[in-house]
Amino acid sequence: MVNSRIEKNKKQRRNIAKEEHIENTKNIGKKVFKVILVLFIIFFTIYVSCRYIGNLGIMVKEYSIDYDSLPSDFYGVKIIQISDINYNKDTMNLKKIKKLVNQVNEIRPDIIIFTGNLIYGDSTQEEKDNLSKYINQLDASLGKYAVYGDDDDQARIIMKNAGFIDLENSYDLIYNNGYEPILITGIDSDNIDLNSAFAYFNDEISNNDIFTISIMHKPDSLDDILSYRSIDLAMAGYSLNGLINIPKLGGLILKDGAKKYYDNYYRVDNTDFYISSGLGTRELPYRFFNHPSINFYRLK
Repeated sequence: MVNSRIEKNKKQRRNIAKEEHIENTKNIGKKVFKVILVLFIIFFTIYVSCRYIGNLGIMVKEYSIDYDSLPSDFYGVKIIQISDINYNKDTMNLKKIKKLVNQVNEIRPDIIIFTGNLIYGDSTQEEKDNLSKYINQLDASLGKYAVYGDDDDQARIIMKNAGFIDLENSYDLIYNNGYEPILITGIDSDNIDLNSAFAYFNDEISNNDIFTISIMHKPDSLDDILSYRSIDLAMAGYSLNGLINIPKLGGLILKDGAKKYYDNYYRVDNTDFYISSGLGTRELPYRFFNHPSINFYRLK
């Protein structure tokens, strides 16, 4: 009788332990499921934010810059910098191109500067013709200037037909009503020729203190320029500001040619250096805390 009672108690304890184990397993399973669900929601939200929300709209980043060396005729001059359109059917289609052109023309810029990468991937002739039609509508009262990326062969034709002056390893003097111009120079994306870009200073009657703007595609080219000549204002593209921007960490996806300089702004020696975050994307169609944008500068 005693043995029977002991066996019965053992059996009851085993059943209770089994039930507790089953219940604990269920609770653990529920917790794991909840963790997996929360992680899925977080990653899905980040993906949607990077892939779609991050690529929505076109921001206008406005900068007002004071210069003692700027001729008085250029006080209030408006400059728009457009960069890395990377036209494709994905993150920068014709609908967005049309919106871009309208936004730029509403500002009524005096100067438009393009710092490379017009098309990404293959485009049909019809698509290129439609793109060209919109680019032709960009209007600036004092001039339109361009430098190009590595694969911008098609862009050169489109931009030239739209009235953009090719500034690669070259320069131009910009006048605004008066007799004192400013100098704008540009360099090639890879084959940098600073002697040609700054050939203006080879003239005996050149103004050594002329207000100078330099434009480039790859931001890290700035050090080459500054080792050759001091400039007032510099602009670049290409970096897309690192695409994925985490507060206090900055851009996470850095490319050769934009590893030292990739953020929105740097003060290097006496030069104000601005880098556009661009409009489209290339291999990675993601943006985070880094919306497509154009830069709008007011000189004074």
